[in-house]
Parts: sequence; C-alpha cells; structure tokens
Amino acid sequence: MVNTRLLIIPLLFLQLTIQIKGQNSEHNSDEKWKQRMGELNAIVYENIDSVYNLAIDHLDECPFSTVKRKAYYHNFMAEVYYYKQELEHSLRSYQSSLANFKEVGDSTHLAVLYNNIGLLQYLQANFDSALVAYNHSLELEKKANNKEGIAMSYQNLGIIYGKWQRYDQVYEYYGNALAIYEELEDYSSIAAVTNNLAVISVRINDLEAGFRYYKRAYEAYRNLGQKDGMASVSANLGRLFGLQGQNSRADDYFNEALKIFKDLDDHIGLVHTYSMMGEMHLNNDHVDLALNAYEKAAEYNEKVGLREVRSDNLEELYQAYKALGKYKQANDVLEKSYALKDSIYDQQQLDKVIELEKKYHNEKSQKELLLITAKAERNRMYMWGVSVLFILLSVIALIWLNVLKIKERQRRLNMEQKVLRTQMNPHFIFNSLSALQCIILENNQEDAVDFVADFSVLMRLILQYAKEERITLKKEKEILDKYMSLQNRRFDNKINYKIEFEDAIELSSVMVPPMLTQPFLENAIEHGELNKEDSYIHVHLQRRDDKLVFSIEDNGIGIKRAMEKNKVKGKKHTSIAMGLTKERLDLMNNNDKKKSVTFVVEDLSKYGGKGTRVIFRVPYTTLN
Repeated sequence: MVNTRLLIIPLLFLQLTIQIKGQNSEHNSDEKWKQRMGELNAIVYENIDSVYNLAIDHLDECPFSTVKRKAYYHNFMAEVYYYKQELEHSLRSYQSSLANFKEVGDSTHLAVLYNNIGLLQYLQANFDSALVAYNHSLELEKKANNKEGIAMSYQNLGIIYGKWQRYDQVYEYYGNALAIYEELEDYSSIAAVTNNLAVISVRINDLEAGFRYYKRAYEAYRNLGQKDGMASVSANLGRLFGLQGQNSRADDYFNEALKIFKDLDDHIGLVHTYSMMGEMHLNNDHVDLALNAYEKAAEYNEKVGLREVRSDNLEELYQAYKALGKYKQANDVLEKSYALKDSIYDQQQLDKVIELEKKYHNEKSQKELLLITAKAERNRMYMWGVSVLFILLSVIALIWLNVLKIKERQRRLNMEQKVLRTQMNPHFIFNSLSALQCIILENNQEDAVDFVADFSVLMRLILQYAKEERITLKKEKEILDKYMSLQNRRFDNKINYKIEFEDAIELSSVMVPPMLTQPFLENAIEHGELNKEDSYIHVHLQRRDDKLVFSIEDNGIGIKRAMEKNKVKGKKHTSIAMGLTKERLDLMNNNDKKKSVTFVVEDLSKYGGKGTRVIFRVPYTTLN
C-alpha cells in the first residue's frame, strides 16, 4: 500500500491581500473591500465561528453585483468547510465560486480556485479531475507570470503523476518547482518539496535517500516553526522505520505526529498516521493493535472522507480478520471495500463525462458566436463576398460530415471489439462456479472465502480493463496471474504456469491489447488435457524491432490430436479462442492499417515434441 501510506504535502492557495495603489475614491473603496475580504479568508482557520460572523457582515456591504457577491461568498465558505475538514462541501463551494467569477468575467481568481479544486479532487482520489484542474491553474499562472503560482502548480502536478508511478514526470515537475522556490527564497515550500521527494524515494525503495530528504524537511519545518509540516514528516519517518523493522523508533515518530495532529485538530493527518500504524502492526503480526489503529483511522475518516485511504484500510482489515479466523467480519469488510472501489471508479467516470460536456458546450458557444459574426459581416459585403462565404461554408460542412463519418466508424469498431471481449467470460465463469461448488461441498470454508475473493478481483479486473483499447503489461500480467491461479485450483495445482519477460521490457510503460493471451490459456486448459504432474503452460515476451512477441506454449496433447479426438467422438470443434482472437485482430487491423497484429499456431509434434505453441506479434507501444 505504498501509494497512500505516505503524507504528501500539496499546496492550498489562500486569498492574497490586495495592495492598494493611488486611484479614485470609488475604485479605492472597492479595493479596500476586496482587501478586507482577503484578510478574512486568510485568518478563517484561527477561529472559524468568529471570522464567519465578520465575513457575513462584510459581504452585506459588498459593492459589486449579486453574482460577484455570491462568488466571494462561495469562495469564503469553501475555506470554512476545508478547515472544518468537510471536503465534499468545500469542493462544491469552490466550483460554485468558479462559475460565478466566470459569469461576471473576473479572471483574477480563477488560477487560485482551480488549484484548490485540484487539491480537493486529489484528497478524494479523483486524480483525473485533479490533473485537469491543476493544468488549468498552471496555464493561468503562466499567463499572469506569477512565479509562486507556477511553482505551486508544478508541485501539485508532480504529486498526481506520483500517484500513477510516472516518476520521470514527478522529478521533472518537482525540479521545476524547487528551482522557482529557491529563486524566491520560499523556505516553507522548499521544505514541502523536499518531503515529497523523500516520499518518492521511499516508493522506489531508495530508503537511504528517503531518510536524508525527510531529515532535511523536518529541520526546515522546525526552523520555520511549522508544526503541521513537522507532524507530516514525523508520520512519514515512522513508516520508514517501520518498513526497516525498527519498531521502537517508528513508535516514537508516530506518537510525535499524533500529538501534534491532535493539538491542531487535523483529522486528515490523524487518518494517515493511524493508517500507517495499522500497516506496521499488521506486518509484524500484531493483529489486535492493527485493528485498533484502523478503527481509529476510520473514526476520523468519517468526517473528512479520504476514500482511497479508506479503501486501502479495508483491504488490510480483511487480511487481519481472516488471520484471526473471523470470516464473517472478513466478508463484510470485503463487501465494503468493493463498494467503495466502485464509487471511486464511478466518480472518476462521472467527472470525465462532466468535463467533456463542459468542453462541448464551450465549443458550441464559440461556434454560435462565430455564426452571428459571420452573418453581420455578410450583410456588409458585396455579392461576390456572399458567394465566397457560401463556398467556404460548403467546404467546412463537407469536411465536418466526413469527420462525423470517421468518428462513427471508429465508434462502431470499438464497440464491436468490446462486445467480442465480453464473450470470453461465460465459459470460465461456469467452470469457476463448478470448482467453488466442489470446495463448498468439501466444507472447506477458508478456501471458499479465498476463492470467492480472488474470483471477485478477477471479474473486476476483466470488467474494468475490457473497456480499454490498451493496458500496461503490468495490468495484463495481473489478470493472467489471477486467472491461472483460479484455473489451477481445479487441477490441484498440477499445471506449472509461469510468465517471463526480457529485462529491457518495462511492465509499467509498455501497452498491449487487453486479454489477447487469456483465450489461449483457456484453450490449453480445456482441450490440452494438462492433467499430469509435469504439465506446464509458459508465456514468454520479447521485443523484436518494433514488435512485441508473445509466445504461449504448453505440453498437452497438441492441437492436431485434440482435433482428431473430437472427430472420432463425432464432435465438430471450432476453437472459440482462435475465432475470437481472429475477429479481434481483424478489428485492430481495421483501426490501424499501418500497425498490423498477427499470430500463428503450431503443433509441436512437427518439431519432435508435444503440445501447442501460439505466437503473437503486436506493435511495441509505450505510454509515451
């Protein structure tokens, strides 16, 4: 659970105090009002109730329009909710403020609002939406040449890419941010970036570098007198020593972090710290202590709603309850974990749809404005101008219709491919349920729980990634490993399965069509008669020029004998795996004529051996 067990320090903008220059008295009064509003935003954390009353009185004297007054009100309430750690309410208020400022054409606040929206989306595990918001903030800060804002946006973008383990981008963005902070002599922000560099070092298992960065960050925060930063680094140091088995030192740092976070009433910090403690106790087989820590984390998380941390904690609670033999509690926790993961995934998809709708309406408004302008211009033109415009519009219409046809054809091909993928599931589901039935009849409760858990994970992976055109090799391997683990239980683990890669292949960056290999594994199991102790299925991947070559080999009876046996029995067998794969490959070739995807099937008897070998050659594609 490396990804969420460390306290990353993102940056939250506060309203900046506005400097007043020599202006006329009316304009000067407006600026004084905005300056006072900024001051109230900046001190809201000190005493929320008192500052709230002052802000409401000040908003009653707002010299601007009703819509702009609402913008300032929502912005203030967003910060109130944030410091109350009611994150969902804070996010909605920032979004309302953003919409109001856009409506009145005031762009001076947009970069700050996008940054804060990105932070709240990040805290709620909506990383795609956070990335969009941070990019908007960066673009606006660059236009304004605001170096502090640019550095903050770089740092927050680095945090998002860290969640996706895109470490090249992480170091690039952190490096850009650090250079600007050093130029500005912003020591607090330098400490935050140093802490985050330590987090990345721990993630890539460079614990020594992580310790050095943490110590530098801790000293910087102590010199600045920033207790919240000291607490975050202490919690991270506690986890670092826990990973190294130095439990006494880990407890010292955890307790220091807990004391500071409790003094500050920082529920987010407490959730992360208790979660790290639970992880350490569970790794040391102190199950009761782990359960207590996770329950404390859940108690504080009820209010702040850190969904990704909650999801990780539920997974580990499942392991803890299972270790204690409390299978009912384990099953209840597992159901909650799946429900939470579904909600995170659904929210991410909803955010994507909303973003697309915004882009669509924006483009639609721009097109309508263009048409109105063109019409006004046409009325002032001579007849030859009208003719030119008519020809131009006709050409645009033809191009647009052609684009629509291409998009429709692409959509149809993608849809057909997704339908083909779903056809792979029923055969395997039937066999898996039959195997589960046997386990239940044997009254093997623990194996049944494990089987259902693994089966649920596999189904989730298949449903999630079947929608994608390509996934990483790391995800593809995860699906194949889980699939073969379940299948092997039907044969008392007699099948020796392994998957090998060339050293040069990066599993987390190479992209492949999902589940292209799985049907042939199923074909080998169902028709290869792999029922002997030395039965095996080996998958090997290697790069050849611009192709990635898959080789799937088994030592069953071979495809030729399988077909002969079916013929003797009077069965006319057509391999479902081969048929589906051929159709998928045809669709892929329709999508991209320049990057063909091919495969061959060989019976090893022609080489003096036995079994079947399937070879795929697909384009070598990476994330970049």
